Amino acid sequence: MLFLGRLDSINGIGVNKLIKKGAILVTLPNDIIDEIPELQGIERIFVKHNDFVKKEYRKIYNILTDIPISIDEISIKTQNDIKCTSNLLSLMEIEDLIDEIPGARICQKV
Repeated sequence: MLFLGRLDSINGIGVNKLIKKGAILVTLPNDIIDEIPELQGIERIFVKHNDFVKKEYRKIYNILTDIPISIDEISIKTQNDIKCTSNLLSLMEIEDLIDEIPGARICQKV
């Protein structure tokens, strides 16, 4: 069950109650497996980060690794102009998908 709402809003009261009762944050299937003793022996489920990447970011995300590359290289490999590449990278950084290394070099968030 997914609960949404601001914590400081009357609409967030359900969220506040869940937190008070010790709710856990679940972002991946393994988070559930970790919390339920009966599931401890179950095989782990591995979800690629790429599965959560928005479609418009995938072209860039798929060429990135943990080795930083320049915006120019990204632009050439994706065949996007620099402005488009820069805009997408800015959005990806806001969404915590990438890291910008000094010298305008980009890599996947580890």
